[in-house]
Order: sequence, then structure tokens, then C-alpha cells
Amino acid sequence: MFSQDIMYWGHKHIIDSLKEIKEKDWNKIGVTSRWSTKDLVAHLVSYEYLLVDAFRYVLKLNMDRPYLDAMNEGPEMFNDAQVTVRTSKSKTYVLREYNVAHQEAVKLMKKIGPRLLAKPGTIPWYGKQYSLDDFIVYANYGHSEAHVTHLKTFAAKMKNKKIMSS
Repeated sequence: MFSQDIMYWGHKHIIDSLKEIKEKDWNKIGVTSRWSTKDLVAHLVSYEYLLVDAFRYVLKLNMDRPYLDAMNEGPEMFNDAQVTVRTSKSKTYVLREYNVAHQEAVKLMKKIGPRLLAKPGTIPWYGKQYSLDDFIVYANYGHSEAHVTHLKTFAAKMKNKKIMSS
């Protein structure tokens, strides 16, 4: 599998989709039923850090893995808490954090190598039959692509509102 390419394209699709959202619309609820664009990016930050924690786990780095621990306590609480932590942050801050977290994930992934990325059972908390490659595809790329759809739909809705009010 080409995990580096998968991570690249997932990140690029998010960044490209964000370019379609006007600055004035970043804090408007509507990207999802409860989140603004900034909230969604805050959510994606936490998933990039979740991937960082997964890589640290497999690399056996003696570091805290707060995102992995929090996710294992419950995904809904994890999502809400991670968005709330970033509520007072600016668009620029949250977007920078998203890019930094992604870069950290890519850096760690390169240390792991293709064999270990593909090895089932390395992430037992996700499922004994799964590998990091699987986690990257499902929990990172698939998750990001679902949100790309949300962002594109929101951008189109905002554009249509502008046309309708003209």
C-alpha cells in the first residue's frame, strides 16, 4: 500500500476544499449539523494527532498518547472535547495546527516503513486483524474524505446564498 500517498491526498483534498470557504463563512455553523468550518478543522487536528499517537504506539516511543487514550474512552466525547479545546483559537491557529499535526504524522510514518505499516495486529486497540495501513485508509483518509464532502457542500450552499441574495 502507498500510505504516504494516501496521507498526502487526504490532506490535499482537505486543504483544497478549505480554499472554497470564504473567510466570513469560517465560523458559521452548517458544515455539519453542529460545526462550523473552524470546528471541523479543529476536529481534523485531533484525528491527525490520533494518527501521531498510533505511530508512536507502534514505534514503542515512551511518550504520552493523549489522543489515543481519549479516543479509546469514547469517540463522541473525544470529538466534542477536541473541538471545544480549540473554540477560542483563531482560524489561522487551527489551520496551522492541522498542518503541523499532519507533518508530524508523515514524519513518524516514514520511520515505520512499509512492512510494519502493513503488518496486522500492530494496533490491537483498533482490532487484531488490522494494520496501520488499514487505520490510515479508514480512520484518516476515509474520515477526511467524508469531511471533504461536507466542506464542498457547505461552500456551494454559501455561494448559492450569495447568488440568491443578489
